[in-house]
Amino acid sequence: MKKETANKLEKKAEQVALNFSNHNRPLNNNNETFKVDKINPLSESTAFIVFHKDNKKFAGAFFYYVNVNGGEWRYFFPTDSHLLGMGLISQAKQLIEFANFGFNFSE
Repeated sequence: MKKETANKLEKKAEQVALNFSNHNRPLNNNNETFKVDKINPLSESTAFIVFHKDNKKFAGAFFYYVNVNGGEWRYFFPTDSHLLGMGLISQAKQLIEFANFGFNFSE
């Protein structure tokens, strides 16, 4: 991961922790606070961030880099259903590659 991208990731993770620690945040009924526990880079443009909550529990978010407006990190907290769907993406992508390969040779 490039240094600039990594720095943006760290800054975004800290901002997410701060936002989720807001005691006035909707759905923060337990007044939880979040701290970045670990940043796990997965690739050049993806990472999994582990947050430590003050109730001793953890939460994990999938971060992905989108190269628009100078590049920015976006995220979501994946459910088991998200993970199941993401596991099938590689098969769908491979089918697209197979379908498109022949177009490299047509005139």
